[in-house]
Amino acid sequence: MHKIAQKSWSEGIFKAYDIRGRYPEEINEDAAYKIARAFARYLKLEVRSWKLEVEKGKLKIVVSSDARTSSPALKEAFLDGLLDEGVEIIDAGLTTTPMHYFIVNKTEADGGAMITASHNPAEFNGIKLTKKGAVPIGDGSGLGEIKGEATRGIFAAASQSEAVRKASVRRKDFIEDYINFLTSHFQLLTSHAINIVACSGNGMTSILLGKLFLKFPKMKIEFLHDDLDMTFPNHEADPLKTQNLQDVQSSVLDKKADLGISFDGDGDRVGFVDENGNVVSGDIITALLAKKYAKSGEKIVYDLRSSRTVKEEIEAGGAKALESRVGHAFIKALMRKENAVFGGELSGHYYFRDFFYADSAVFAALDLLDLLRLENKKLSELVKPLLRYAKSEEINFRPKADQPRAGEFLDKIAAYFSDGKISYLDGIKVEYSDWWFSLRLSNTEDFVRLNLEASAPKLLAEKKKLLEELLAE
Repeated sequence: MHKIAQKSWSEGIFKAYDIRGRYPEEINEDAAYKIARAFARYLKLEVRSWKLEVEKGKLKIVVSSDARTSSPALKEAFLDGLLDEGVEIIDAGLTTTPMHYFIVNKTEADGGAMITASHNPAEFNGIKLTKKGAVPIGDGSGLGEIKGEATRGIFAAASQSEAVRKASVRRKDFIEDYINFLTSHFQLLTSHAINIVACSGNGMTSILLGKLFLKFPKMKIEFLHDDLDMTFPNHEADPLKTQNLQDVQSSVLDKKADLGISFDGDGDRVGFVDENGNVVSGDIITALLAKKYAKSGEKIVYDLRSSRTVKEEIEAGGAKALESRVGHAFIKALMRKENAVFGGELSGHYYFRDFFYADSAVFAALDLLDLLRLENKKLSELVKPLLRYAKSEEINFRPKADQPRAGEFLDKIAAYFSDGKISYLDGIKVEYSDWWFSLRLSNTEDFVRLNLEASAPKLLAEKKKLLEELLAE
């Protein structure tokens, strides 16, 4: 049984598309145990709608984790919860989050749980829950039901013997299977010569990259921070923050590399640096990769913070551009619904129909390398024609304690720009012919996030100043 029984934890760990909080005050073993039981009970109801034999058999759930210092204890408690619900468990050990999605699909499991806090600092941990096919469980797709049952915490006593419990856990390493899957999709890269700097940020891709790039013998790789240490001794494993890319930028210039690649903590997000040491924003990478997939009849998803360039490039290739809410659960749902071939987010998540409509940083990195092979150009050459607008980085504002409720606050801003085209898909997005901005509440942190873009730098600076003044009132 888990070691912290009846210890308080926070309901606030349930976010829009995952579970995340500080350990142990917000998320701890008691939370993990109860969430596991609620998760199993939810899946039993879900699965019975399409698989009647579950009435007689057992659920099969994949459990993986990252290497945070709190992950083993949370995972043990989570496994106890699943066992007390009579679940058959595939314990996949340490994995990246995309590798976990691969395992859920490969084993045809009924669901999966990844113990991770993604790119958050070391004191955080969390859980990403999925259904069959690695379909995410988030706000509006089951997480509310799991939250309700976990916080009530009323469960029947377990009746399984210890022998049955032990027999219900199967441990297997899937790294070679995952590497073989990736290399089978990028066979032409095995004879491609290129010079790369790859940074794991001491995160989970460090268990994978060395073995993976052995399959591409003509590539010259300089590895940075590739020892697994999720206390993150060098910097946060968050490539969205440009300060975390400085070592990659320096190494690219020093080694005269063709490309720099930086992965986040759990390996589902990635950032890129061109051969001149310049960071390429996530939406521009989306526009670039869309070149490979944009053709008549296809659909490509992008998040609403992305540059107008993204939509223009998708449509120029003959595909249909679909704007989405921010967040992996929402983009994956839209991709499945529309059978979209590709999707991208400003944050460095990239989604592929060929990867179960899920996101994989390594798949995206290989895809970009394949594009460079096909185009036979430097990354900066491909990027240059796409930089036709002036765009801000994402700007975070922490709400003041005396500000009105979020809805009222956003409505106030929207009212000021009532002459623009306003969308409420995710917060508010206001568009004019020569500029636009998006203002939304973060799904994972206590921030209001602002993105804006304009036809010229002077207009961008003017509108940024206006919005900062309005947000400060």
